[in-house]
Formats: sequence, C-alpha cells, structure tokens
Amino acid sequence: MLLGLLLKKAGITADLSEKEYNIDIKSITDDSRRIEKDSIFVAISGTKFDGHLFLSDVVEKGASVLVVEREIPRYPGVLLIKVEDTRIALANLAHSFYNFPAQNMICIAYTGTNGKTTGTYLVENILKKAFGEPIGRLGTIEYKLGDETIVAENTTPSPLLLARYFARMREKDIRYVVIEVSSHGLEQRRILGIPFKVGVFTNLTADHLDYHLNFNNYRESKWRLFSEYISRHSEGIAIFNLDDETGCEFSRRFKGKQLTFSLSKKADLNARDWKFSPNKTEFKVVLSDREVSIESSLVGLFNISNILGAFAVGLALDIPVEAIKEGVKALKGVPGRFEPINAGQPFFVVVDYSHTPDALKVTLENAKTFCKGRIIVVFGCGGNRDKTKRPLMGKVVGDASEVEYAILTNDNPRTEDPAKIALMAEEGLKSSKIKKYDVILDRREAIFNAIKYAKEGDLVLIAGKGHEDYQIVGETKFPFDDRIEARKSLEQLGWK
Repeated sequence: MLLGLLLKKAGITADLSEKEYNIDIKSITDDSRRIEKDSIFVAISGTKFDGHLFLSDVVEKGASVLVVEREIPRYPGVLLIKVEDTRIALANLAHSFYNFPAQNMICIAYTGTNGKTTGTYLVENILKKAFGEPIGRLGTIEYKLGDETIVAENTTPSPLLLARYFARMREKDIRYVVIEVSSHGLEQRRILGIPFKVGVFTNLTADHLDYHLNFNNYRESKWRLFSEYISRHSEGIAIFNLDDETGCEFSRRFKGKQLTFSLSKKADLNARDWKFSPNKTEFKVVLSDREVSIESSLVGLFNISNILGAFAVGLALDIPVEAIKEGVKALKGVPGRFEPINAGQPFFVVVDYSHTPDALKVTLENAKTFCKGRIIVVFGCGGNRDKTKRPLMGKVVGDASEVEYAILTNDNPRTEDPAKIALMAEEGLKSSKIKKYDVILDRREAIFNAIKYAKEGDLVLIAGKGHEDYQIVGETKFPFDDRIEARKSLEQLGWK
C-alpha cells in the first residue's frame, strides 16, 4: 500500500513530499527482529523493551519509515513520523493496512478476572448452533479462525496480529468473532480498530497488580471496554454480572443499553433450582417472561454464572432461546477449566487454571458441591508476577474447611527463586486453619504425592496451570502439562 494512502486511512498526518507519499509499504511491525525492506517500524515504549532504542538496527535492516513518539536524530534516507502515542498509531496503521477487516463483523468482547475463557467457548457454541457457520474465537488458550487454530501467546494478541487474524477471518467469510480482552490489551490499546457490539463483564478480583500498581487502575482498565468501545457502537450492548461489586458499579455507570445477570440479585437473567453432579449441572434461567431449563456438562455454581453471561450474549444478538439452550448443552468442557482426569480411579482428579486467590476460592467451593470425601490441593504461585497474592492464595487453601491436605509447589517461577516464592505463599498456610501441608517444589512429585494420598470419594485439585503445557524456569519454557502428569501418576499407581 502506498504510504500516503496508508497514513490517510490511519488518520496520521505527516509533512512529506509527493515522492515520499508514493513509497510502497510492504509491511508494518513493532518488532525489530521482523524488519524487512520497505517496511514501517513503530517504536513502542513497552514494559520490557523500548523500541526507540533499536532504531539504528531497524534502519540497517531496511526500514523505510520510523514512527516514534519522542524526538530522535534523523537517519539519512529514512522517513520519520512523530505521533503522540505510538500504540494508537500501531493499531490504526495495522487495521488500515489490512483495509479494516473487522468493519463488517459482529464482535463480542469478554473482560474480567475470571470466566473469560469459558464464556467465549460457550458463546462460540451458541453462535454455531444459531447460524451453523464457522466462528472466530480469540483468547487465552488458542486463536480459532474458523477451521484454523493457532496456539495463543497472549490472551489478547497485539494489534498487528489482531488485524492480520481478522483479515484471515474475512477471507473465510466469518461474520461472528468473540474475544477475550485482558486488562493489558485494553491499557495498551491492542483492540483499537475493532467495532465491539457486545461487551461482557464477568467479575473483578485482585490480579496483575504488578503491572497496574493498584486495584483502582486495574478496575478502570476494564471499564475502558465499555466507555471507549461498547458505548461508541451504534448498537452497543453491555452485559454485567451483578454478583460482583465492580459489575454493579459498571452497570450504574454505563448509560447505554445493557443486560444484567445474577445468582442472587434482581437482574434481567437469574438462575434457580440448580442441581450438581460430578459431570453435569442442571438449572433454570429465569427471564422476565419465561423460564428456560438448562443442562450443561460444565460443573458448579461459577459455571452457572458463566452460562448466564453467555445466555445474555445470545439474547443481545436476538438468537432464539432454543439455539442458546442447545449451544450451552453442546459444550462438553473447556481445556484446563475444572477438567476431570479419569483413569477409572475411585476418586476425582481435576486440573484447573485457578491462579488467583478468588479463583482458587471459587474452585474449592465448586469442588465441595459434589465431593463427599476430602479435598487435596496442589498449588503454587508464578514468579515475576503480583507478589501480594501469594500469601492470600495460601490462606484461601488453608482456610477451606474441606481441604484435608495441601501441597505447595512450583508454578512458572520464571527468574525468581522458587523457594522464596513458596515461602511467601507458605505464610498464608501458616496463618490458616490447615493441619497438614507440605512444600514439594518438584511439581511432578507434588502431583504424584497428592494422587497417592487420595482415597475413595476424595478429590485432588491440581490448580494454577490448567491448559498450559509448559513450565517457565528462568527464561526457558520446558514441556510440562498437569493433565499428562496426573495421568502418568495414576498409571504408576495402578489405574489406566
């Protein structure tokens, strides 16, 4: 695309000559390693790296245009464009370069601390049942572009990747896309250029405070989805969970069209008469004019909340109730979200992604709805992440009356000392009611010991990593999957 046309479409002004405006741009990037001839390099000031420090390198590699947000020396033969915010410029350039691929799609966004992944899986199944066509789904586990699946690197991809993925989905005639939107994605303007029609808020508990510094900043980053995207869509609809304090606040603040859901408060969608078993949940969705019986393979009270949110999305998109109901029933499970591991053993083994104090608390409450025996927990805390939640996680595990035995272990220590991470989490265990716990830093050994300890009717919860198939030690990712390790342990102990 010619530079002049690209800048015009992106809304970026630059003082260039006619010859310069007619440069043919082959690509755009913010990664100095991906520079090619006749490309635009956008210098982003990130949390780890500052693109402005790599300008000499990208010029040597053939960049034609540099987009920066501060004064820098000029490079002979290279165009320099200064903007106020390079993150905004990157998103606008990316979507302009691909001719605004999301423009005619119906986009649904999920944000919140917990429940985003399950919510997007539910909505995908509802949309499939309603329209019988490929759906786009982008989130923590994977990026699903209809029949194409890409392993996810971030919950919300960079704006360049988003624009590229939307262009691929346009080629596949995909009309509906549901996306998990993280607080980082909102704060860093990654979703700029996507016309979200529906936005869902699940809940908010302390997380990512290493990045946001305080809870208020974290909360306000989530609010941006509704104030900067949903409210500006001509048909925008916001959906809020009223069982969450922040959800109530957002509902009061939002001035546009909205739907609300709750397990306990008056809302547009409520639930009653729930029944749980180890592999099924049944309940009724209560609407203003009817009640709808729901059957789902997703187990537990928090999944009723997830289903209510997805049901509300279906209503917001005018999908028939029967299709919503069938879409919910069609989802058999979500990878690493309360995922059962069954080798014929007389007790339950469950792998779950819960890696925050609130998520762990909810997961334990979920487990006790059908577990008649003891609960054994394997958990850890990630390195180079919010340190304040480590003792809180230990406290949550230790104070859960159903937890008989806990094993504190490694969970992506990254560049921190695993023993020091464990010591911080152990403070919570020491101040709790728990009588029996061990610290076993070898996660494989921890999983084996937990399963070995279990007896008939017990439940072993392996928490923290869920769908992840790696362990990050230092800067290196090593293959490690809790689900595989659990199956190996069961086999070693005689169950196959």
